[in-house]
Amino acid sequence: MTNKDEQKPDKRYLKKFEIVETDTELPIQGQVRDPEDLYKFLKDLENESVSKVIGIYLDNNNLFLGHQVFLGASSGAFDTQLLYHYYALFLAKKFMVLINHPDSSDPTPDDADKKLMRALQADAQVLSFKPFFADFIIVAKKAYFSMAVQDGTAGHGHQKPIEK
Repeated sequence: MTNKDEQKPDKRYLKKFEIVETDTELPIQGQVRDPEDLYKFLKDLENESVSKVIGIYLDNNNLFLGHQVFLGASSGAFDTQLLYHYYALFLAKKFMVLINHPDSSDPTPDDADKKLMRALQADAQVLSFKPFFADFIIVAKKAYFSMAVQDGTAGHGHQKPIEK
């Protein structure tokens, strides 16, 4: 057996975080100032026939860090732990949740939406890293609903729970 035939142990490793320069633009540039910024970015949700839950992750200055789309997920049966996984992965300081109401023109939160919102608020109270849950946005055909702006129950840190 020659040196050429000997198998050397693999000394490669996977870098989890790496800054990569690319010509591809981020889907959202700069600061997310209000729900309208996100609605413009995700306007195509209003024509979707598949339900989606989307986590949007921001830094302390509301700069867009990334997003994660959960296809086929609905507010009624969504595992909130998935959002916190990506919250940690992006090293985010704030996050927002966007959901769509496929084939509907009414973005008003239904009972399942309110249940998910309450679950996220409860999580934010008990998790040791205290995530800042900034908003919960529902997109329907040609309209959206922001709980922070229209309902007043999100966007103020560890806010009061939504009434049942």
